[in-house]
Amino acid sequence: MQRWLTWPVFYELTEIYTAPLNIMWFVLGVAIAQFHLGVVNWLNVGLCLVTVFIFDLAVNVSDNYYDYLHARDRVDYAQKTNPLGRLNLPVKGVGRLAIGLYVLALLPGIWLVSRTGWLVLLLGALGYVIGIFYTAGPRPINATPFCETVVALSIAFLIQLTCVVVSTYGQRPLTWSTVGITFLLCLPLTLIFFTLQLANNTADREEDIRNQRYTLAYYLGQAGAVRLIQSFLVMGSLWPLVNVILKIAPWSTGYTVLLLPAMWWGMRPFFKVQDKQKTFMTTVKSASIFFVAYPLLFVAGTWF
Repeated sequence: MQRWLTWPVFYELTEIYTAPLNIMWFVLGVAIAQFHLGVVNWLNVGLCLVTVFIFDLAVNVSDNYYDYLHARDRVDYAQKTNPLGRLNLPVKGVGRLAIGLYVLALLPGIWLVSRTGWLVLLLGALGYVIGIFYTAGPRPINATPFCETVVALSIAFLIQLTCVVVSTYGQRPLTWSTVGITFLLCLPLTLIFFTLQLANNTADREEDIRNQRYTLAYYLGQAGAVRLIQSFLVMGSLWPLVNVILKIAPWSTGYTVLLLPAMWWGMRPFFKVQDKQKTFMTTVKSASIFFVAYPLLFVAGTWF
C-alpha cells in the first residue's frame, strides 16, 4: 500500500480538499443549538466532527472505487476519468483503503454514541447506509433521479441536525419543533447544495448515460436542469429572509440575500455551457461563498 498510496493519490481519492466545508456545517449546527436551546457540548461536537470528517474521506474513496467497478464505459471513463484507471491504482488496495477509513470513523463514533444514546446511533447508521449505498450495490443511489435530493439533505441537513442533537444531549430534549426549525434554518444550504449536485450531474450527463446512471439531469435535459438550478439558487438565497421574518434566525442572516447577484453572475458561464472542465467550477466557487457566509452570519447574530 505504501508504494502506491502517496499523498497526491490520497488527496485525490479522498477529495480531502473539500473537508473545510464540513467545518462550516458544524459551525451552523453549533450556532443553531446555542441560538435556540442555549447549550453546546463541545466534546460531543468535536467527536462528531472527527467522525464525519473521516467518514467523508471513506465515502469519497468508496465512490471512486465503485464508480470504477460499475463503469460501462471501460475506455474513456474507467481508464481516463476515474482516478483508479487514470493513476493505474490497485483496485483491491483502494477497496481496502475505503474499508479502513470506514472502520477508523467508527472509533470516535462509538465513543460519541456511548456519551449520547440510541438517537445518535440511529442518525449515524442512516448516514452510513446513505454513504455506502450511494455508489455500492446493484442499484446505487447515484444512478437514480433521487441522488441530488439525498445528497443535499444528507450533507446540508442531516449533519447539522446530528450536531444539534449531540450539542444538547442530556440538557435539552429533542422535539419535533426543534427538528422542524433546524430544517428551515438549513433549507438555504440544502437548496443551494442541491443546485451544486444537479450542476455536477448536468455537466456529467452524457458520461453518466454511457455508464447507465440516470440522474435527475437525465430526465430534465440540459435546459430543464439549468432552469431548476436557477430557480433553486434564487429560492435558497432568499429563504434566509423567511427565517428572519419567522424569528427563528438572527437578523444578520438576512444579509445573505446580497450574495445572490454575485452568485448568479459567477454561474453565468455554466448557465450558457454545461462543461465539467470549463464551467462547472464557477458553480462551486459561487456556491462556496454562500456556504461560508450563511453559517458565519448566523454565528455573528448568535454570539455577537
